[in-house]
Amino acid sequence: MEQLFEKLERPSDTHKGQNGRVLVIGGSGKYTGAPALSARAALRAGADLVKVLTAEEAKPAVQSFSENLIVESYGDEFDESSLEKAWELDDWADTTVIGPGLIDFDEKALKKFAEKAQDLVIDAGAIKHLLEFQTHVFTPHSGEAKIMREKYGSEKAFASETGNTVLLKGEVDKIFSGDKTADNRTGCAGMTVGGTGDVLTGIVASFRSQGLSKFEASRLAAFVNGKAGEKAFEEFGNGLVATDLIDEVPEILKME
Repeated sequence: MEQLFEKLERPSDTHKGQNGRVLVIGGSGKYTGAPALSARAALRAGADLVKVLTAEEAKPAVQSFSENLIVESYGDEFDESSLEKAWELDDWADTTVIGPGLIDFDEKALKKFAEKAQDLVIDAGAIKHLLEFQTHVFTPHSGEAKIMREKYGSEKAFASETGNTVLLKGEVDKIFSGDKTADNRTGCAGMTVGGTGDVLTGIVASFRSQGLSKFEASRLAAFVNGKAGEKAFEEFGNGLVATDLIDEVPEILKME
């Protein structure tokens, strides 16, 4: 892992925007926290700039989570009318997260967006709709990965056949990228609380935006997310919440 941490070190002459720009597409009136967790985690993992594109109904709540976020709206739901704005922001970003809290969308519009998107980290409700797209990162838990097993036999086979990277969240995280595999054993039982997966997705996107490969970003993000969970658990026990992990991420990055 030490070599991966070294790859995140910045030159002294760097300037704003050079160290990662992340876009998060997600959220709804029901789920305002998910995109905010991913976006805040991306910032704490080192991305210079993070924008959120969310439902109009969710925009005020998402913005209220942090003054550091730039929040824009795609309208009432993600549909054909949302595409120009989404593509414009995807062009701005180095990496785009899509899926956290996203429930109001037109499937055709979602797929049309993915056809032109540069570098995606695909999570939650977007996973089952975007399996046909290649060379991206998918971050499912076992339930969300069921469709991969049904269509390809296993998550590993899905990664091998499509060229995608899969970060399968669990007690032991499994990373599959093409024909490469890795396990991550950091983490704790307290991380079963809601939102820790959104945090992980944001960290993956942050590391991708800073230049790590999909496999490297997934491995390091799983490690850092788990270590942050362990550290938060020492203080809060079973009372830890997802935002506690975000607060620990910079310390984990400094320690390692």
